[in-house]
Amino acid sequence: MTIISAMGNRGCEATVDALRAEFGAIMAERILEAEAAEFFWDARVKERYLGQHFDVGFGIDEDEIELARIAILSFLGGHWHVGSCLVDGDGRPVDLLWKQTFDRQDEAEAAFDRAA
Repeated sequence: MTIISAMGNRGCEATVDALRAEFGAIMAERILEAEAAEFFWDARVKERYLGQHFDVGFGIDEDEIELARIAILSFLGGHWHVGSCLVDGDGRPVDLLWKQTFDRQDEAEAAFDRAA
């Protein structure tokens, strides 16, 4: 089953603007890079379920965690972004697997449709 939903992201653009105002453009970009999964997840316009991902813990105390792979289309910082992230059972992003950035919405939507 494929799930596609539309999200609102007005707060995300305000957050990016606030980061730039407080820390400057370069530091804001570094913060966005460091917390990419959360920012792009919160700024998503569309999402699509790609399948399950099983995170096998390698440590003695680590448990196997079941995660979902989700394709996302986001608009953040004046650009369109398409990527795939791992999301836990509570709907929180765990990791951003890959991301591409586009200037045009139609190019981003085409990449979102091809995401696997």
